[in-house]
Amino acid sequence: MGVTNSYMRLKDGSERRVGDNLVPIECFRCGTCCTRFRPEVSRREIERIARKLGIPIEAFFAEYVRRVPIKEGYILQSSADTCPFLRRDEESAKSACTIYSFRPKVCRDWVPSLSRVECREGLSRLKGDSELLLPQDIYDSAEQIKSFSLTARAGEGQ
Repeated sequence: MGVTNSYMRLKDGSERRVGDNLVPIECFRCGTCCTRFRPEVSRREIERIARKLGIPIEAFFAEYVRRVPIKEGYILQSSADTCPFLRRDEESAKSACTIYSFRPKVCRDWVPSLSRVECREGLSRLKGDSELLLPQDIYDSAEQIKSFSLTARAGEGQ
């Protein structure tokens, strides 16, 4: 069985492969990937999301889906230049996916990494005016902080 690659479509129409050989980190929920990319979704994924949200399929298509002009497929339609299912907490500047447990495959395949420009930009945005941003400023749990620290140490040897 062959490997299936997932792609995200940038707002300018170009595509970027998701999940290449990156050193993963815990996602710090900046939401940059959700504002920069338009996930390609299959008909089956659209039906699953609509069903989970309790929205008739026709209404879901009208509100959230756009056909991909170049190839057969669909993308989630943006709302205010972001994924329609992204919610931001203005106080913490962190984001949450309202369909996280049943998000599209391309979103599940996204690998957060400090090698990604989107993650570095998001980290910078979370930093704000601070001179220093500590792991406990980014992550909510001790487990996430430990995972990030181990990843950072592993990356030092490269």
